Amino acid sequence: MHRNLRRMRVSELARAVGVTPSLISQIERGSTRPSVATLFALAEALDVSVDVFADRSAGETTGAAPPSAGPALAPPSARESRYVVRRSDRRSIAIDGGIRWELLSPETEPEAEFLEIVYEPHAESSPTLYRHPGKEMVRVVAGAFDIHIGFDVFRLEEGDSIVFPASLPHRYVNPTDAVSSALTVIVLDAEAAASDVPPISFTRQLAEPDS
Repeated sequence: MHRNLRRMRVSELARAVGVTPSLISQIERGSTRPSVATLFALAEALDVSVDVFADRSAGETTGAAPPSAGPALAPPSARESRYVVRRSDRRSIAIDGGIRWELLSPETEPEAEFLEIVYEPHAESSPTLYRHPGKEMVRVVAGAFDIHIGFDVFRLEEGDSIVFPASLPHRYVNPTDAVSSALTVIVLDAEAAASDVPPISFTRQLAEPDS
């Protein structure tokens, strides 16, 4: 856990994030899921990127593969694995309230996070507005989203897109009775991207056991 690497006590991290120490402990044990707002607050407090919290077990199988009528596919080459993410191999983050983030890049990108966000019917990222460093770029793939930015609410439907500074208070809501999804690029803070120390990707953290 990056909290241990930074020698932070649970109470210190909880104070920085604005939640209770018990919630931090539950998130670390995997017994509860953070909200989107808490996820970003954890990333900022730990100075990491959100993909350190991703589930690394995606695409892994146990036991023998089921028989197939067609020819067996060769395992992906090292070159492909460097650039390509197959749907079945996506890492994901399960978030409180019926939300899932799926990572679309094979490795940590120091300048951006590339995600598909999936919201169950009437799911919302947070009951209150939140903010974080960077810029968000969103293109709705299916369904619709109400994106709250400050006092404004923008209804985005399939094919619509939006770009806004993530430092503005915002939140996402799926107003429909069906699952909604969107492609999202979170451009990270320019100063952090230009620093000599590369950021640690934050959506991989939840799946990484403490060493």
